[in-house]
Amino acid sequence: MRQKYECYKESMSHERKLQSISDDDLLRRLSELLSQSRRVESELVAHIGEVDERRLYAREGSPSLFHFCTEVLHLSEAEAYLRITAARASRAEPAILTMLRDGRLHLSAIAKIAPHLTGPHRATLLARATHKTKVQIEVLIAELAPKPDVPATMRKLPVRPSDTPSSPTLELRPGGVKNEMPPAQPPVVQAAPPPPPVKPPAAAVQPLAPARYKISFTAGAELYGKLNRLRALMWTSVPDGDLAAIIEEAVTEKLERLESKRYGKTNAPRKCLDETDATPDSRYIPAPIRRAVCARDSDQCCFIDSQGRRCTAREGLEFHHRSPFGRDGDHNVENLCLMCHAHNAYLAELDYGKDVMDRYRRSGSLVREAASTYCGARNRQDISSQRRSLNSLRLATSSLTSNSGATREATNSPTVFQSLTCDSLVRTESRTRRQALLNDGCGSRIRPARFNGLELARIPEVGIERFLIAKVAPSDSEAKCSKPAPLDKGT
Repeated sequence: MRQKYECYKESMSHERKLQSISDDDLLRRLSELLSQSRRVESELVAHIGEVDERRLYAREGSPSLFHFCTEVLHLSEAEAYLRITAARASRAEPAILTMLRDGRLHLSAIAKIAPHLTGPHRATLLARATHKTKVQIEVLIAELAPKPDVPATMRKLPVRPSDTPSSPTLELRPGGVKNEMPPAQPPVVQAAPPPPPVKPPAAAVQPLAPARYKISFTAGAELYGKLNRLRALMWTSVPDGDLAAIIEEAVTEKLERLESKRYGKTNAPRKCLDETDATPDSRYIPAPIRRAVCARDSDQCCFIDSQGRRCTAREGLEFHHRSPFGRDGDHNVENLCLMCHAHNAYLAELDYGKDVMDRYRRSGSLVREAASTYCGARNRQDISSQRRSLNSLRLATSSLTSNSGATREATNSPTVFQSLTCDSLVRTESRTRRQALLNDGCGSRIRPARFNGLELARIPEVGIERFLIAKVAPSDSEAKCSKPAPLDKGT
């Protein structure tokens, strides 16, 4: 118990020691530890190769080097396979140990290229494999040793034994067939635990040749039926029913829709960049600006570190404001760039502070960009304000027409007249503004503004004052006046 407490105490003190290190010192120490680990890994592989050469595993009671590594050295199967493969490859090509020591190659890369290190092109292959990931190494091998294309197939997987019901045991006897099943017992109702959800395996992507890949995945009955229906509908464009061609067309169409929604990409844009207003009314970024930013940044994160390395992320890209939107940053192309989620959050911490962003994340609130509509956010606000103004105008008119004596004097008052002819009604008299407001963003037409059965759109601006006075107090003498009579201040 005391030993366990000492280990816990040592681990806690080590954790507190790491927390007290600055960011620059932590990264520097991590780089140093990684260099030491690579040097130790190179020495370990060299020692395993020497043990294999001398066959010392037999003296330790192991029938093979793999058994010696797993049973005596207590390495896992994967660790033993990678180190044995690297050790035997380094016996034929000593440069592998040097590249493993300085970090140009890793164990997975050595295990992938080891079978192909034959002939005079070994040095070229090692140079091309420098600082490559495992997936990139597989693409390189597919280029060196291409494989033929695989046929497109869909087959039903066998049913798992746990899914098949147990069948009764039958025994053949001279008197007939006897059922060995026990007599039926009264059913006992028990709450059986739900079976754990079975997660389907991930789709496997295997390079076959340059620009050729094998993709395999497990689909359900619903997807299988959809693929058959799609194959039947596309028989004119894909007569042979090639599954790869059908999936490619479906993925291309879905990709175009998502890129149009997210990045504003389209073959027939309605507006160009010069016609777009970059003044931020909301977080909604106009489509021409999004298209220009994506084309400039090549659909890749734009973060560049202190050593000039650019982030290679192309998934989960977000629009980042160099001058923050919360601090009056606009939507200009120069102020926007594409960032992955991690770097966008990192720059937000630099702009607003880590404490502020931590409180924001704990609150669970999200900042969402307004959805794109036909008229835009500003026109929707104008439509709502116009409708509110029309309702106020109808209510004011109904109250004024009920009082015949005080109507003329109240109408001649500048305050009441100003409330009736508000700015939104005057702006709607412009033809261009009126045409923009005829569509509410959802494809439905709205009726022109009417006042007592007459359309306001047909009344000129200079005639609104006369029109309102004439409808409130319809008299020939007052209707012919060019301007309302001034209100007597003495009454």
